[in-house]
Amino acid sequence: MDKWMKIIPRKKDIPQKIHALYKASLWGACILSFPILSGVLSVILSFGTIETLFFQGIFMLASLIIPLIFVLCGKWNWRELGFRKYDTECSKKVFHFLPLIAIFIPVAIQGFYFQSIIYVCGNLFLYLTVGIAEEVYFRGIIPRYLKRAFSIKGVILLSAIIFGAGHIAAAFTAGNGWEIFLAIFNAFLFGWLAIEMELISKNIAPVILLHFFFDFETKIVAMDGAALLAAECARGVIVFAAAVWLAAVIFPPSAI
Repeated sequence: MDKWMKIIPRKKDIPQKIHALYKASLWGACILSFPILSGVLSVILSFGTIETLFFQGIFMLASLIIPLIFVLCGKWNWRELGFRKYDTECSKKVFHFLPLIAIFIPVAIQGFYFQSIIYVCGNLFLYLTVGIAEEVYFRGIIPRYLKRAFSIKGVILLSAIIFGAGHIAAAFTAGNGWEIFLAIFNAFLFGWLAIEMELISKNIAPVILLHFFFDFETKIVAMDGAALLAAECARGVIVFAAAVWLAAVIFPPSAI
């Protein structure tokens, strides 16, 4: 018998699985409401680019108030959100992440464009807050609910789907249909890779760093148009390969 439960639920498990998925999806909608609301308000208030960057960053910081309240009330603890104490054994596993540096190569080939110091600072602030907030929700809170009803394989798949689906709205700021599909699919792949990193390291700190640099690099690259699209495709291939590699770390042949 397989060591892990099958993703397809038994009839008696369906209500529990539906409830867990419902809760996870609600938290996904919760974190996504902050960038959507801040984006709408930025348009209404006619903010410029720099103002919008800092304004959206403040909203992402505000999204952390909700999980903080749950922790302070004793309903959750920091460990459940992915902030665990130093663990020597798990820290050694972080070396599995070193090859992930290759993810940044395709987009960085033509160098970077620094519009101004304040523009760079605005992007640094925004994408650092995005990295922290989205990881707390998507790799901390959401898996917390999914683990109640699904196997590890189910948690990986469903959390990646929720993360990918959560980027549908942002994807429509892209150009044609192919770019929209690529944006959503790359979000799914990143979600797959990120949840595996959290499961291996048992901490969301490495994923926060990857998420931050991943988003920040995309905003300051010198390439655009067809060149950027090709680089995004290449980066997606690397993310997929990395996710498959980490899956082999989590589920070695001896454990299947």
